[in-house]
Amino acid sequence: MEVKRYDIYMDVDFKGLSYAGRVKAEMVADRLELNVVDLSVRSVKVDGKQVKFTYDGKLIRADVPVTDEVEVEFAAKVPDVLMGFYRASQGEYQMLSTQFEAIGARRMFPCVDHPGYKASFRLSVKVDSDLDVISNMPPEKVEEQGEKKVVHFAETPRMSTYLLYLGIGKFDYVQDKLGQLPIAVVTPPGQGTRGKYALEVAKGAVSFYENYFGIPYQLPKLHLITVPEFAAGAMENWGAITFRETALLVDDGSSEETRRRVAEVIAHELAHQWFGDLVTMKWWEDLWLNESFATFMAYKAVSSMHPEWNMWWEFVLSETAGAMRRDSLKETHPIHVPIAKEEEIEQIFDDISYGKGASVLRMIEAFMGEEDFRKGVSLYLKRYSYGNATAEMLWEALQEASGKPIVKVMGTWVSKAGHPVVKADLQGSRVKLAQRKFRFLDPEEDQWPIPLTYVADGMEGSILVEGKEHVLELGKEVGKFKLNRGQTGFYRSDYSDWDKALQASKDALDRWGVASDAFARLMSGNWTLREYLGFVSKFKEETEYLPAWEVSSQFSLLHSVLGESVKEVMVEFHRRQLQLWEGRGDSNARLYRGILARRLAVVDDSYGTKVAALAESYWSVEPEMRQAVLNGLALHSTRPFGRLLQLYREAKTDEERTRILTAMLTTDKQVDLALALGFLLSGEVKRQDAGRLVQVAAVNPWGRDVTWEWLRANFPALRRLYHATGILGRIMSGSLPYLGLGRVEEVERWATSLNVPEASVGIRVGLELLKVYQRLL
Repeated sequence: MEVKRYDIYMDVDFKGLSYAGRVKAEMVADRLELNVVDLSVRSVKVDGKQVKFTYDGKLIRADVPVTDEVEVEFAAKVPDVLMGFYRASQGEYQMLSTQFEAIGARRMFPCVDHPGYKASFRLSVKVDSDLDVISNMPPEKVEEQGEKKVVHFAETPRMSTYLLYLGIGKFDYVQDKLGQLPIAVVTPPGQGTRGKYALEVAKGAVSFYENYFGIPYQLPKLHLITVPEFAAGAMENWGAITFRETALLVDDGSSEETRRRVAEVIAHELAHQWFGDLVTMKWWEDLWLNESFATFMAYKAVSSMHPEWNMWWEFVLSETAGAMRRDSLKETHPIHVPIAKEEEIEQIFDDISYGKGASVLRMIEAFMGEEDFRKGVSLYLKRYSYGNATAEMLWEALQEASGKPIVKVMGTWVSKAGHPVVKADLQGSRVKLAQRKFRFLDPEEDQWPIPLTYVADGMEGSILVEGKEHVLELGKEVGKFKLNRGQTGFYRSDYSDWDKALQASKDALDRWGVASDAFARLMSGNWTLREYLGFVSKFKEETEYLPAWEVSSQFSLLHSVLGESVKEVMVEFHRRQLQLWEGRGDSNARLYRGILARRLAVVDDSYGTKVAALAESYWSVEPEMRQAVLNGLALHSTRPFGRLLQLYREAKTDEERTRILTAMLTTDKQVDLALALGFLLSGEVKRQDAGRLVQVAAVNPWGRDVTWEWLRANFPALRRLYHATGILGRIMSGSLPYLGLGRVEEVERWATSLNVPEASVGIRVGLELLKVYQRLL
């Protein structure tokens, strides 16, 4: 089969939420077969002749060959699901928008909805004349037809169906040019000024990528579009990128954390304009090629714009750590994951496809050298522009650029699930190294080719370790020794002497690695809680935020699992850290103090009461401290739900609303927590947010019983709400490990009895993590 071009016409009734359409597809096929979901198919012509066809709600079939063109007339209601061509609203404001990744294009028009069948698209849309219409390309012509207009868009380059975009509504724009390239941030009316920050980030990121890849941005314009309800965080539609409000818009009430997240998400989606859009994976089993690379490049781009932010610290905290946790389960998967059914695709948009793949790319870049890596990537993109590619094609280009055995090394890392732990045993002038597969439960013997780095008494070295065991001869007796210098490797480290590993650490990244590996040792059952706490107490006086933030996050997780038994040590650590960071005015200090304060407000009664008092003048509190104030209010006022609800209804941005909802679900008062959970499905909370917030309630150690009963009662409603998205699986993987504590068998029975294929992976992940956390108890 071959598809060359789609010519799509749509007549959209914006207020009536319906449309009629016609698609002409230039294609050649032995037998007609088109993907179509939930459309009314009115007629099918093949090569100009009407044909008999069957339509089962998923596929149009006709037992005739196609030599030139298929024409299909269709109609549909705009559905109330967050996939396909759907209604996205906030209060009275409404727009129609598309989300097609992975298999949503078929929900708007009949097509061959497969990333390997690239085609060009001509789109014409008839709408009310007062509405704006945005697509991948600029308008070529606008025909006025009374109170309606038809917008004809220029033809796109060859691209996959999931990258097509259509947005209809009334918008504000903040615009500028990068050279001759027009760039616009699109917002709901009245919010244009909140897009100025995003516009500057976009200009910087496009400029960085053009220089890095050696390939100019390929489309004649670029839109960054705010979508008020959106299952994903953002989507890389070529030339018309869509975002949640919290991933794009910034104002004076935005925290340092939000500003950095917005910069990283914009840079991620812009990286896709080359890696994903210009060159696309052949099939979804190589999804990671798109997502891992965009994740890795986003940190590189933002780091170039803001070196003072220490973005590689953020990378190991946000990407590597989460990926290692997921990859420490039996229920993991290779980076390159076979996809047997289309229903499985949404469930691989996870920490492996994003964080692990990105971390392995960082490891291979360190192994190759930055410049050879850049040359190899540029070679790959130029070689396969406007086409489809596989991971092997990337490895070959990197190997060609560097002369190093990239194909052999990366072939193992992407095809094998899990990752190794390397044990270092100091024996005088020798270090005995041994590797096996790391798991929280039931470790196994296995081995990887590891680009291993180390530091021994201040001297750095690197080797490629391929066997199960290796002896490192250092020529003199070793006093201090640490593996994974700079934390570029995707492997765990274990030591015969942990104190010497900490002493050998040369910087904050190394100390982060020791703290992270120490926690993994506890989680895998190889340290008692007492042994772990004794070791991490050495970080109490840490003056760099990366390793201290890591220990803070570990204590926060332990408090969610173990409750009061770790409260004292958590309070002591956070009080001391706040003292150390008081008075430091740089952006990193503001960011970290906000993290410390919101966590301390949850466990320290006196501190929580003190910051709760600031709620009287909440809107004048600095943005970084607002979550701490809200958490204090939720835990240290008599009936917090009413006051938080009042603040929620006063809030003007999604960033503020999310903070307030998080606090509502952090309360230790059962009645208020039940009210907050009920509020999630009241219609006042965006559908995009409710799923993540269920997980906030599950983590709350005081709210386990209430949340467990609520989840069971409302599971059918959640399933309807997140139909055709991957959100339900994320709810289950994030909630079950906490809700099941103390009731493992009951939760296992319930979860395994559910017949929900779209969340099956999330359920298995959640139940396995539950066993890990239950063992801590």
